Amino acid sequence: MLQENEHSTSAFPSISSDIQETPIRITWNVFGDLTETLFWPATNITEEKIVLFMIPGNPGAIDYYIPFLSTIYKEYQKRIEIIGVSHLGHTHGPHNNSLKRLWSLQDQIEHKIKCFDLIREKFLVQDGADGGGGGGDGGLPKFILCGHSMGAYICSRLLKARPNHGIDRTYFLFPTLQHIAKTPNGTMLTWLFYERPRNLLSTLIHSLRTLLGPTGFKTLIRFVTYQQEPHLSITADRLLHWHVVQNTLYMSDTEMKDIHELDEDFFRQHIQTCVFYFGKTDNWAPIEHYRDMVARFPDGKIHLCEIGMAHAFVLEHSEIMGRKMFQWIKESL
Repeated sequence: MLQENEHSTSAFPSISSDIQETPIRITWNVFGDLTETLFWPATNITEEKIVLFMIPGNPGAIDYYIPFLSTIYKEYQKRIEIIGVSHLGHTHGPHNNSLKRLWSLQDQIEHKIKCFDLIREKFLVQDGADGGGGGGDGGLPKFILCGHSMGAYICSRLLKARPNHGIDRTYFLFPTLQHIAKTPNGTMLTWLFYERPRNLLSTLIHSLRTLLGPTGFKTLIRFVTYQQEPHLSITADRLLHWHVVQNTLYMSDTEMKDIHELDEDFFRQHIQTCVFYFGKTDNWAPIEHYRDMVARFPDGKIHLCEIGMAHAFVLEHSEIMGRKMFQWIKESL
């Protein structure tokens, strides 16, 4: 479904639509940027409207998050609206019609702020609200942000830009919020994000795809990554293309350059509405970051995973993380 209006939200089906299967896949035109979007509409109506906006990590293909978000949707008995978007340039398809443009971390932040503004506009208009802020008071929707990895950092920038726009809770999953270049993975991989290495890697991937053909290429990716379906097809068919690899690595380069000190003043202001979830063996958001957050914000909701989830939880622990998210949302609202 391709939206024609430059910044309308009419592409989202109404609740009364004959919904046969979720999520609904939409190509959403966000002020000229075609945006791959997944939508789980609330079909069981309640007085309290809850809208969850999911921002992925890097690589930012929203399809990786389908089992996770579908679990939240089912646990909530389809009484929650969920919208998730891919990062610009991070998936191959007809929506990605600019094969030369590279989007930085700041570009992605600005894009997600625009997405949120349009989502908020849609649900305020739909509910006949007057557009004021207030986290659900007076019948306004309660907006929830959820960010994974780099998406968590983007959530923090979105909340900082829109502090009075009805954002009730923000969930930071395995968050990369400070000194990412100094983390174990940052130290080891930063060189790969420079222009010459990313050109070589993206060209190699393009050459392998051309030489091996679709079936051979997917077999190779399965052998290298050990991924199973549906993640294997997302990686092989949607992610590993020359221009997409260029964008994911370029965004990583800007992450290394832009993310340094924790924005402590911001988090201190919003700590009561934030929930953090760190991993014990996470090399992107190491346990030292968890300890630092606990030391700075002893009264914050800062959790450490006790079951060994990896940073990329969507590959093996989507349902477990989805049920945990549901419980957090249920308890907070």
